[in-house]
Amino acid sequence: MGLANIRDFMHAHCRFRLRSGREVFGVVWEAGSTTDRRLHFASIGEYERSQRDPRQPIEAIPMLPEEILLAERLAG
Repeated sequence: MGLANIRDFMHAHCRFRLRSGREVFGVVWEAGSTTDRRLHFASIGEYERSQRDPRQPIEAIPMLPEEILLAERLAG
């Protein structure tokens, strides 16, 4: 998937199929400076915790857009 398509799924609870064949559930978002934006992934629980208390560190995994083959928004 390209970054333009992934943006439709950012900050939403989703299921992602990765190039490695793995299927993961969580949230992706862009973060960084204006010149160096990067895609990050975290579990749903970790992401929600970071939204409630932004001062707490978050365990996020850097991700390349090319790693994501399929994204599906989860209901709820």
